[in-house]
Amino acid sequence: MKLEQMQQMIQEEVTVLGNILKEAPWEDKNFYGMWLTQTYNLVRHTTKLLCLASARLPVENRDQHYVMNHHLHEELNHDLMALKDIQSLGFDTHTFPELPEAEAIHQLQYYWIDREHPLSLCGYAFMLEGAAKFWGPAILEKIEPKYGKNATVFLRVHAVVDQDHYEDSQKFLATLNDEERGYIAKNMKQSAWLYKGMVERIKQECAALKKPNAKAA
Repeated sequence: MKLEQMQQMIQEEVTVLGNILKEAPWEDKNFYGMWLTQTYNLVRHTTKLLCLASARLPVENRDQHYVMNHHLHEELNHDLMALKDIQSLGFDTHTFPELPEAEAIHQLQYYWIDREHPLSLCGYAFMLEGAAKFWGPAILEKIEPKYGKNATVFLRVHAVVDQDHYEDSQKFLATLNDEERGYIAKNMKQSAWLYKGMVERIKQECAALKKPNAKAA
């Protein structure tokens, strides 16, 4: 895929996902707690996925290998941020289940790295970093006054502190060839489809919890 096509596709996917996230019921504590739970379960795999992708790259791809390793260090303990937010809300990691869509997202990444191309992991990463950059601040502005700073650490770090990650990803994208970008594009589309489904499932689960005698699935 040509660079210009890839950049346009990223913008389109991020915009669609961002609109869904922006309109989500963040004021519902159960929604936010369930989203954090899915996020925690996803982010626990981040460093493992980066290690796997880095190791799968050919020895000749030194620059790409080092980029993966650098990003690995930036992602250390990010799952613990989500965990602390969950606990600050008064929940724990077992209050809400890991949804099938969330499981499918991280399982998909292992497939793409192992069976297709290690750089395909970037499609998943670019999607999340784009959503965090363009839509994260608005969501943070909505939820921080309601839940407090101690319960919004994960989102604050990714929406405010790590704003440069998206620009870095665009620079990296420009160094790749069309075939490599093609793998990234395919994984991004699949990951975005699953992530949007995950958000919709969270909304459905929260609506069900409002019914009398309801419990989390």
